[in-house]
Order: sequence, then structure tokens, then C-alpha cells
Amino acid sequence: MTVEGREVVGYLCEQCAHAWNRPVEGDLEVYDIVRVDLPSTTLYGTVWQVEEDRAQVPGSGGQWLLWAERWRLILY
Repeated sequence: MTVEGREVVGYLCEQCAHAWNRPVEGDLEVYDIVRVDLPSTTLYGTVWQVEEDRAQVPGSGGQWLLWAERWRLILY
């Protein structure tokens, strides 16, 4: 979804029907601290690699690396 020329992620609360959106992070860099919202869990960590549409972050426990789509990342 695009709003005012910027790619955004839309959210909808199923309980209260409130809808909102947030911009997709466009300026991620290696060593940025991020939150990754996945369907089954939320991860927190440091970006290891960045590509056009995804970034690599440590998985749960930091023992492995995971590629996550950029729209799932929230920059801290």
C-alpha cells in the first residue's frame, strides 16, 4: 500500500475494528536495532545485512540468522 508516495503497512484490530498504518523503513543500515513482527513471534536485534526488500537479523536466542521482509521491520 502507498500513502503520499511512501510505502506503508496497514493494520486492523480485529477486536475494536481500529485501523492504522505505519511507513515501511526505507533507510535501514547494518547495525541498526529493529523489531521484527512475525506471525508466530516478535524478534528484537541488530541488522546484519540489508537488501532492497529484506534484511537479515538474529533469530530467537541469536544462534541463527533470519531474512525478514522489510515491511516486517520497525527501526528503533
